[in-house]
Amino acid sequence: MGVVTVSKFKAVLFAFRFAAHQSEALGMQHNFPGYLVVIEGIDGAGKSTQAHHVQAALTRRSLSAILTKEPTTGQWGRILRDSANTGRLSLEEEIETFIKDRKEHVDSMILPELKSGKIVISDRYYFSNMAYQGARGADPLEIMARNEAFAPEPDLLVFLDIDPKAGLDRVRTRGDRVTHFEKSGPLRKAREIFLSIKKPYLFRVHATQTAEEICNLIVRQFSSIAAERIAQSDSPSKKKLNETLKLFGGKPIR
Repeated sequence: MGVVTVSKFKAVLFAFRFAAHQSEALGMQHNFPGYLVVIEGIDGAGKSTQAHHVQAALTRRSLSAILTKEPTTGQWGRILRDSANTGRLSLEEEIETFIKDRKEHVDSMILPELKSGKIVISDRYYFSNMAYQGARGADPLEIMARNEAFAPEPDLLVFLDIDPKAGLDRVRTRGDRVTHFEKSGPLRKAREIFLSIKKPYLFRVHATQTAEEICNLIVRQFSSIAAERIAQSDSPSKKKLNETLKLFGGKPIR
């Protein structure tokens, strides 16, 4: 029988608590015409690269897709970005600042774009807070509950999974300075929390594949989700057909 380490026990305990929480929580599933696609993972997983690739792929299909990221470049986001290099805020301050930044992000950008029918692709979202602040000792479920009280849940959550050492090697290879958020020990804890998240819209991808392979997988998964929504809509049959054709890069039938 294998040895059960403290970290493994905590991961199993969190997964059990998460499942119990999910059976009770409704979250904030949006009913807007747009789609929210979130790309998550630890540092070096390739989130920003894939966010750009996926946007480009969807744009080539004449779909309206826009990029955004967290922390934002707003007032609260700048504080968080600066702290990555100058020294992290206290855990409580960090959590509160992330929530302030996200509320502003949701109100000023995410919700308006979803209402207008856009595909919003976000490089990080509140799942990163669950992982990174959870790695510092905060309760990931409490962070999730606080965020889902005001932030819409995504239609597709992509988790790019990579070993922390490989992720840090990528960060160093691209010439970036390793920040206060990018330490091996905390990244391992963050990855464990990411791996424990259970959501019906979660799509886990091994980040060691080529950028093209990963992009194709994400676009295929998004297309499947969008096609199902179109099929279940009350739109006329011809409109459904044309929307589905456009989704997959085809030409509409006149």
